[in-house]
Amino acid sequence: MPAVLPASGKEFAMRNVRLFYKKLGKMKFVSHLDMNRFIIKIIRMSKIPVWYSEGFNPHPYITFALPLSLGFESDYDIIDFRLDDDDFKNEEVIKSLSPLLPEGIELISCSDPIMKTSEIAYADFLVDFGSDISGLKASLENFLAEETIMAEKKSKKGIKTVNLKEYLKDYRVGDTSLLLTLAAGGSNNLNPKLLLDSFEKNSSESIPAYSVMRQKLYNSDMDLFK
Repeated sequence: MPAVLPASGKEFAMRNVRLFYKKLGKMKFVSHLDMNRFIIKIIRMSKIPVWYSEGFNPHPYITFALPLSLGFESDYDIIDFRLDDDDFKNEEVIKSLSPLLPEGIELISCSDPIMKTSEIAYADFLVDFGSDISGLKASLENFLAEETIMAEKKSKKGIKTVNLKEYLKDYRVGDTSLLLTLAAGGSNNLNPKLLLDSFEKNSSESIPAYSVMRQKLYNSDMDLFK
């Protein structure tokens, strides 16, 4: 049912939109909290008809689908927000925001949400070593093929010992990189760093310096999150 703006009497229908973007380069060092503040500032500057919360300190209603770890890049990051002008097109959102974004934030698209963020179940992570790891390949494959990979993992209730293999959906070891499909979202999630740290603790070999990019998000059926 449409609402009525008291000042103008104009009817409007709020709707949610989903913004897909990349977070690359130096922007990976911007924390989730600072990214949240940054996006709010950019939205205000853009004059997009975003819906604001009520109360003493109104702020745009925005939600990150899955917060990104500090130091990680992303090829498929997602922000949801709400517009109070149903006539404002998704293409206009891209056009309004693009000139205001710094290097390292690249917009992919803007669309109406299809899935709920609570449906996110897995994420692809590309671990790039930047050099040949053929000497580690066999050891990594054997480690990831183990039935149990026990490690201490932080949770809201504290630190507990868990089997990391339960969070590992799939993997592929390349010549210079490692592709991991890990549980993501809610309480069932695994940071690839914990998996690699566990490899070093249980192996006589050392992992070289690496970078991490989160590539895609999926639901429990491994459908691309949209």
